[in-house]
Amino acid sequence: MSSRALRKAQREREELAQLEKQNHESTAEEDADDDEAVDSTALPPPKPSAFALLGDEDEGDDDEDQSADVGGVAVSAQRESPVPTSSTSKPKKKKKKKGGKSASHEGGTVKANGVDEIDEALKQLSTSGNGTGETTAGVDASANEACRLLAIDTSHLHAQNEMRRLFGRAALEQQDDDDPAAPNTGGNRRQQRRGQQMGLAQALRGQRAQGGRAGGLSAIGLRRNIFIQGKEEWPVSTSGGLGMEVVEKRKDGTVEYRFVHNGAYQDVQSQFESCVASMDPNRLVVLLQHNPYHISTLLQVSEIAKQERDHTTSGDLLERALFSFGRAVHSTFSKNLAEGKARLDFRRPENREFWLASWRYMQNLSMRATWRTVYEWAKLLLSLSPDHDPYAMWLVLDQYAIRSQQSLDYLNISRNKALQHAHDDMPNVALSQGLAQYRGGDKSKGKQVLFTAIGRFPWVVARLMQELNLQPPPGIWGKEPRTDREKLYTDLYATRAKDLWNTPEFSALLTEIASALPPDVPSADPDTTDIALNEARHVLLSDQPALIALIPRAYTSQLTSSSDPMPPPDSIASYQTSAVIPSRQPQPDFTSATSNLRELQGLYTFFADLFPWFNPSGTDGAAPQPSEEEIERRIQASGVSEDVIVERTQRMMELQRQLIGDVHEDGDDGFPGGLVGDVEAANQIRLRQAMVEDDDSD
Repeated sequence: MSSRALRKAQREREELAQLEKQNHESTAEEDADDDEAVDSTALPPPKPSAFALLGDEDEGDDDEDQSADVGGVAVSAQRESPVPTSSTSKPKKKKKKKGGKSASHEGGTVKANGVDEIDEALKQLSTSGNGTGETTAGVDASANEACRLLAIDTSHLHAQNEMRRLFGRAALEQQDDDDPAAPNTGGNRRQQRRGQQMGLAQALRGQRAQGGRAGGLSAIGLRRNIFIQGKEEWPVSTSGGLGMEVVEKRKDGTVEYRFVHNGAYQDVQSQFESCVASMDPNRLVVLLQHNPYHISTLLQVSEIAKQERDHTTSGDLLERALFSFGRAVHSTFSKNLAEGKARLDFRRPENREFWLASWRYMQNLSMRATWRTVYEWAKLLLSLSPDHDPYAMWLVLDQYAIRSQQSLDYLNISRNKALQHAHDDMPNVALSQGLAQYRGGDKSKGKQVLFTAIGRFPWVVARLMQELNLQPPPGIWGKEPRTDREKLYTDLYATRAKDLWNTPEFSALLTEIASALPPDVPSADPDTTDIALNEARHVLLSDQPALIALIPRAYTSQLTSSSDPMPPPDSIASYQTSAVIPSRQPQPDFTSATSNLRELQGLYTFFADLFPWFNPSGTDGAAPQPSEEEIERRIQASGVSEDVIVERTQRMMELQRQLIGDVHEDGDDGFPGGLVGDVEAANQIRLRQAMVEDDDSD
């Protein structure tokens, strides 16, 4: 409520009180005077000035559109109707008496008897609106601040906006020139690959309407999407039955949503699962041609294009999936997302597809170095479930923030009390806070934070300096991670953040602070916490084979589909599909077989780092077998327990047997040509079976 409306209501309330008082104290002579004044009030009122009318109009707008924030509670008041009064001169007498009062008007505030009347009115409205007179100010202030910090600016979700700011419109024209359907005059191999990419891209554009701009999606539908700006060449079709509904409006102000599938969409989902079980990628392409905005099919075909190194088509399919999500959102979702109050439950498979599409889209954007857009998408995934963080965004949010020049925003988010519990023991957060503080201008404070972080996690800085080809000082020399979780954090940060430190200024800063660390500082107790499921999911989706080997066997054994990697154990299934399984023995998802191959490569890297003589191919020129003493010495120097080595050896042999078992006798390797390769790739797997024969006999 505006101050004008409050003053008006207060004046009317005072007039009523004075009228009642005068009715009791008036005499017969005053009543007679009142009768004489009736004729004077019957005269037509003077014509108001244009400025007065303008003021009344503004006052009416304020009454209708504005609200007063009373003690943290938004209080809205309707316009009160004028109080009917009799045609007497009592209001006139009231005005005369009021003129004699000592009233001060200062800054639009009316004061009488030393009491601020506006504050009094606000207090009364607050009490009447809340019942008990209490407000919500100060209640869950940290949680409310977290919502404000996690608010999403949807304009930063569009990569075209960032590229336009960085490079101008010429960058967007260059993107069109890089279209896979464009002619290429390169070498034969490049022409062959470009032809394959053009074939897949052309197949997916088969539904494009003729007639140019008028035949495509509407211009309004292309632009008005909170996630992705659509493209004219995309097929003209509906979302196929994808929608969103409100699940719960919580007491803290957040709103939980869920994506829903209608009956037609569920039928297409059953067809999708049948295509996956058939191990025929061509059936998926055909299904996508008839259902161009089916999310699961878009994600699966996008992964196929990615394995064929057709990143343009892969990214285009991911954009189409997010565009379909944007068309299906609830009418209130955009507003709550912009306020950091929108939530999605990761336990629902329909919601998990949005997480997966967003993550893969972020990886695609990273290749274009549009870091501001990537950071906004990462913050979006964190805001949808900040308490659980199913994709472990805290492991990478800091690097995206620094690369996108959002250091201050990251400092505010990471230091919020309601969010600190999710990253207390993460070394990347502590180191990035110091780096962000230093880059933000407060260099002395930044050095102090970095000194504390290096003292807590010296093995991370030792590994980072190894990546930067720097000589570790005595304070951190020889420091190694002691558990798998510490090694995972160390390798993730050292391999990802090395570019942030790989400048003369920051390399010198790292060396200076690390050299100031005393060599006899006792190390903190080892982190005995196991790798969490969300961290394992993060590593698996990061597509780094060397790190996949660190994931516990209990998690990797659950990997059955790349379209829903590592679902939570308490997953909530909204419906059951009726997929038609082929008569032959069902085969695993071909993309999961690719993940098994990557996990096997990660295990090879692990053993190659542990034992220099390790030779999985069994080819000539291998190093001689070492003695048992040498093996024991290497194991003790690495700090890896023997149980872990035995477990990973068994897992490596199991993966070899699984991958070799997928090779059929007729020479078909069971994988599409672009995923793993031809029969030669399967023969390479056969050669690796000869490794660790001694362990097999044990």
